[in-house]
Amino acid sequence: MPLPESVRPLPLTGIASLVGDAKVVAIGENNHYIREFGQLRAQLLRSLVTELGFSVLAYESGFAEGELADEWIHGAPGEPEVVARNGFTFRFGEPAEVRGMLGWLREHNAGGGRVRFAGLDLPGAGGSALPALAKVRDYLAPRGSTEPADAAIEATASYQSANNSVAFARYSELDDTERDAATAALARLLLQLDAMPDKDPQHLVARHHALGALRLDEHLREFIVLGAAQAPAKVVSSRDVYHAETVRLLRELHGPEARIVLMMHNAHIQRVPMELLPGIRADSAGTHLAGPDYVAIGVTATGGTTTDTELDDHAPEGFDVVGRPAGPPAEDSIEAAVAGQEPVLLDLRAARGAAGDTDIPGRIRHVTTHLAVDLPAAFDAVVCLPGMTPDPLTTPR
Repeated sequence: MPLPESVRPLPLTGIASLVGDAKVVAIGENNHYIREFGQLRAQLLRSLVTELGFSVLAYESGFAEGELADEWIHGAPGEPEVVARNGFTFRFGEPAEVRGMLGWLREHNAGGGRVRFAGLDLPGAGGSALPALAKVRDYLAPRGSTEPADAAIEATASYQSANNSVAFARYSELDDTERDAATAALARLLLQLDAMPDKDPQHLVARHHALGALRLDEHLREFIVLGAAQAPAKVVSSRDVYHAETVRLLRELHGPEARIVLMMHNAHIQRVPMELLPGIRADSAGTHLAGPDYVAIGVTATGGTTTDTELDDHAPEGFDVVGRPAGPPAEDSIEAAVAGQEPVLLDLRAARGAAGDTDIPGRIRHVTTHLAVDLPAAFDAVVCLPGMTPDPLTTPR
């Protein structure tokens, strides 16, 4: 399927013309733990920081945990491997490309740069509110009673787990009274923080930790809705709501002129609702952030080996990452349309809503399959690479 004339190929060095004056630029990936995607993101980050003045990197990883990585890139002591392990969730800090990116940010800041790092996501890989609640407790300790935080920690202990899959299994075993008690304790903690007179940056961050704990609780409830026999066609993704709330917080903390780079999965950055299950959609973070200041760049590859996850109690964060054959691109996919031309950066903006462009591909790779999506509506641009390779942390299969 040839691409219509409204889809304009650009060199990868053409990122500046694509970004323009946007304050938030999101760089996606069709799957996690892919070496080539990490290399591309690191390359684009350097350009955005050194050439266009972007000053915040926000990653699809725990907001609570990300404070450690931010401190390290500003000169705090610590071994890079430890920071990469403890400053990220979902094992996203393990790939060499991510550790190299952090090392470059540390060097850049040591030379006078002022780039900040932040996680965007729920605490504890979506399986435990404790990393966030512990920080709220530390904030409350010198200011009054820690009882609301202690109560929230106790109420959520029954489902605390290494990741959201295991936490959901534990959460689903709780009765309604236990679930409601956890939700009530978390809501009470948030209300207590809102009642405090302080509204300085420390308070805003503490409140966001409490909000993340509450969003995590709701995230687990949403899994139950998805598993229902008659799940609604449109649901809420509290993870994506929190991603967007974190971006808004970062703009409040660092000023409206701060320029932010987001690194998340394609499904989270797209401007249109994402498909969670066949026939079931939820608003993505990009849906909440979409506007004239937002640019979404999807990243994919025509072939190679992709990744998958398998639960393993003995693995870090309770899961292994394994390689899977990606298979050939689907006939009606963006990957099939550009095969032989990659690497290529496709500017999709002119094709958005353009009459007569019925030949625009309607699918893009997603993990080991392809998803149907209106590509010009979802992304401002898509980068397609010739291949993808699992990062070395993966377990061969």
